[in-house]
Amino acid sequence: MSATYHNIPVNFKDIRLKDEVPGISVNTSIHNLIHLIVTTDFGEVRHNPSFGCEIWRFDFENIYNLPSFKEELKKSLYNSILKNEKRLVNVNIGLQIEQVEVPTKVSNRRIKIRILFIVNGVIEKTNEIFNHIDKFYIGPLSYC
Repeated sequence: MSATYHNIPVNFKDIRLKDEVPGISVNTSIHNLIHLIVTTDFGEVRHNPSFGCEIWRFDFENIYNLPSFKEELKKSLYNSILKNEKRLVNVNIGLQIEQVEVPTKVSNRRIKIRILFIVNGVIEKTNEIFNHIDKFYIGPLSYC
């Protein structure tokens, strides 16, 4: 018997109309959960305060020690994935952090920090290699 996974966000219209809710693959389900972990701050999920990631603690902060920040963020994401995504084993986290110029309506450019998360592992049930990439921008509000 195979498990059925559902997309995030759930389409409640199908449920309300008693239609069949389409399923998604285990691979897509894991991608969705990792994205949700990264985009959730600790404490946002009441029944699981450890669900989330440290990235939001650094939003709009000046980062003075980039290697320390990178290691802390990697550790936070790694621990959260191990705790909350049990279908994935042999997890490895890679981070690329760089400053980039982002155009804005107020001025021609704004410097932001771009963080590229790379999550590799193995889907335990199928022994399939899993790769996930997510990109986020953080940085203090600045005008040039």
